[in-house]
Amino acid sequence: MMFKKLRRYVTIFRVFYRYGLFSALYSEVNSYYVSNRRNLCTADIRNRKNAENLRMALEELGPTFVKLGQMLSKRPDLVPAVYVEELSRLQDNVRRVDFELMKAAFGGFACRPSDDADIGRDFDVLEVFDEFNTTPIACASIAQVYEAVYQGKKVAVKITKPDLINIINLDLAILDDLKPLIVRALGLGSNFDIDAFLFEFRDVLNRELDLRNEARNLKRFRDNFEGVEGIHVPGVYEDFSNENVLIMDYMEGIPVRKLSRIPADKRRWYAKLISSSYLKQVYIDGFYHADPHSSNILLQEDGIAYIDFGAVGSIDDQLRRNMLNLFYGIYKKKVDIVFEAFLKISGIYKEDIDVRRFKIDLDDIISKQNYSVGERQSDNYATLGLKYDLSLPSEFSTLERALILIEANCLELDPKFNLLENAKPVITQVFMKRYSPFEAAEYLQLEGDRYLEIIKELPQGVSDVIETIRGYRIEKLEKKSSEIKRYKLADTISKYVFLLAILITSTYLAAEGTGYLPLIGILGFSSAIVLFGIMFFKRT
Repeated sequence: MMFKKLRRYVTIFRVFYRYGLFSALYSEVNSYYVSNRRNLCTADIRNRKNAENLRMALEELGPTFVKLGQMLSKRPDLVPAVYVEELSRLQDNVRRVDFELMKAAFGGFACRPSDDADIGRDFDVLEVFDEFNTTPIACASIAQVYEAVYQGKKVAVKITKPDLINIINLDLAILDDLKPLIVRALGLGSNFDIDAFLFEFRDVLNRELDLRNEARNLKRFRDNFEGVEGIHVPGVYEDFSNENVLIMDYMEGIPVRKLSRIPADKRRWYAKLISSSYLKQVYIDGFYHADPHSSNILLQEDGIAYIDFGAVGSIDDQLRRNMLNLFYGIYKKKVDIVFEAFLKISGIYKEDIDVRRFKIDLDDIISKQNYSVGERQSDNYATLGLKYDLSLPSEFSTLERALILIEANCLELDPKFNLLENAKPVITQVFMKRYSPFEAAEYLQLEGDRYLEIIKELPQGVSDVIETIRGYRIEKLEKKSSEIKRYKLADTISKYVFLLAILITSTYLAAEGTGYLPLIGILGFSSAIVLFGIMFFKRT
């Protein structure tokens, strides 16, 4: 194991050296400078070249590093836009594996019972299909996709590449060793949690290596879009699908980036359909396609089809509510609403930032999203996060990257596309649903038992509180009484000592004094005896 790890280290450093990444990675990639999209400056050109070299190096190092680059491309709050753009291309141009090696993924089928006489014999997997094209139609870092015909229907067959797990585990161990270098090289802020990021990265790899997760995602999306006109999601064939193989409907269509000439109104219709369906996924379903790049959305005559559901995202009710409030504040042009929503999303306090400067930047974002035409706006929040060194939740960052891709697809179709304009109907729909009587009744029904239990326990709770207060008061009273007793005892002792001193002095004067001193001594002695008697009987 140690020898394999050392050899892998040598390979990584050799690749990084060949692409000149050591000097590039140690430069300040997050620096701010004046730039123009149409007239690139020297810093733009240098960063673009560095980003391109990084992409090629990650492709050469294999699936773990390709997935790492893809995950970084989904975090525009961590890496600059030019790196996000370049790393997003990592899903393309991956070298394919020969089908004879890929067939190992079907190994589990050899044990399936059959109606044939020779039950349990080893069979050629190609016999399962009516037709099977052994040349892949798509190659990714973890799997390849083939075109086939199964039970008379055209299907897509996704197969994971062989011997991935050992390589991935070795690379994960190396990445764990290189944590300080990664933070330093990428110029990540002090709020960035590298351990949480790598944990999430391992979780993503685990999910994508098991194609049963993608099968479940497909079923869930089909259920969410049941009855929605114009949105198509592939069905799953479970008979011969397992953790390494996924058989699903083949979706015909044209990718957005390969769109041929069609009328402008049809293009606008496609853009509206893509944006509305995606906003539904986010704000209504809370479950969305996390990698909606142009190859994963196919344009069909009657609508669009989503494919490749290996990467999905989900957001809880609280984050969804805060994000909706953010959008609502932008829609209503209310800086304070946007400010409060963004604070809740990022988990920061007003004391941690320059509030005045921050609100000025938010006002600029509101202006851009309401009045800009034909410009990408979804990465504004990532830019804001970079500027103020904010660690945005990974769910928010993943979603923002997905919205950037959706916005890019829609701008490709409609140069005047504005995401906020298309979001208004969805925002209205969600708010109407949130505050509808039916939603309130459903909420009360779901929460009724819990509230009823609280009401039932309320008298006992009040009684416990009263007993606690009473016990506290008694304890305080006893403590006070003890202190008073101590003070009284000290006072009594001091009085007895004082009278004893008078008694001794008076006795001495009566016995040894001359002139009037014996008389004073007798009077003092008598007085002391009387006082002793009074104190004794009073105490008794």
